[in-house]
Amino acid sequence: MEGFVSGLKYEEQPNDLIVATYPKCGTTWMQHLVYLILNDGNPIAADERLDQIFPHLEEVGNDYICASSSCNNSSAAGCNNYRLIKTHLPYNMTPQNPVAKYIFVARNPKDCVVSFFHHTRGFVKHYNFSEGSFDTYFQLFLTGKVDFGDFFATLRSWYDHKDDPNVLFLTYEQLRTNTRAAVLSVAEFLDPDVYPARLLKDEHILNQILLHSSLDSMKKEPGRWSSERPKEHTPFIRKGSVGEWKDLISDEQAALLDQRMRETFSNEELKHLGDQYR
Repeated sequence: MEGFVSGLKYEEQPNDLIVATYPKCGTTWMQHLVYLILNDGNPIAADERLDQIFPHLEEVGNDYICASSSCNNSSAAGCNNYRLIKTHLPYNMTPQNPVAKYIFVARNPKDCVVSFFHHTRGFVKHYNFSEGSFDTYFQLFLTGKVDFGDFFATLRSWYDHKDDPNVLFLTYEQLRTNTRAAVLSVAEFLDPDVYPARLLKDEHILNQILLHSSLDSMKKEPGRWSSERPKEHTPFIRKGSVGEWKDLISDEQAALLDQRMRETFSNEELKHLGDQYR
């Protein structure tokens, strides 16, 4: 709680690059993609931790972020002086600067709740839910009584700013369907005069980014992404699939999530988000 309150006091700087998501919507994947783009396709080393390079604002708080230099003291080259930050806050609670850059990744609520359920069960030191049922977790998710509150309100808050010049709004489904195109979109957003030309000129760099951001690659050296999880639970980097929710969510539960989406977004907006959101 202390880090959360302190993080809200942080004043965004012009060189800040914030990856924002609701939990389990592609946060780690996007952070690593950004890192790979800024570092010419070279991945985070096995003995490095992503949360040291890309600290979580509401976990570490204002003082930690302010003490971090550009690139958060990463030894890697090519960071372009960005201060890298992660957040799960809705837009209205995220510290704002008109020059800072924000990448938001959305994911359809059905896959999100399934992934968040497995995530919560696996962190036994953080949650008293290692034996909890999906039906119980689903009700908590539906009513916004899980970490970082209401999924639908957070998505709505960032969707309203999807056309802001300093916001790049992407969906997890776009990332999975065409990772190459998504990488180029992120590169364009980071610096249109540098990164797109670099990636297109040197296909090796682009291929390295795609290779090291793949699920198979990211499953190696899991200590880069999270603290250790009990072996009887699923790993932090699990499946990363689209549509896996069908194995766990009942028709009735799916209808409840669809209803919440229709209450939160217009038909046109749902069409824009994609078929998985309707």
